[in-house]
Amino acid sequence: MTKTTPPTQETTEALRRLQAVAEPRRLAILQRLTESDHNAGDIAEALEISPSLASHHLTTLIAAGFVSRQQNGPHAKYSINRDSVNEFHSEVGTILGVSSNGS
Repeated sequence: MTKTTPPTQETTEALRRLQAVAEPRRLAILQRLTESDHNAGDIAEALEISPSLASHHLTTLIAAGFVSRQQNGPHAKYSINRDSVNEFHSEVGTILGVSSNGS
């Protein structure tokens, strides 16, 4: 029987972030945000979901570090955090033993 080692803090964090993007609507939100910044209402309308569900998904993506929120009075715009996404890409490659340049 093979004994597994407990996950490292890096692995645990990567798994938490993977869970954030494993939901299809959250992945769709990230894809929209790569094109331009949006407010929650725009995202809800584009994905045909309720504003509260869009807000819930955005909150999860913010907690994972993938999305940033810019408040301007009563309005908020959401944007993708490209540095965090690139860092995540590198983390997953390290965990899998694959470099981020594909080798």
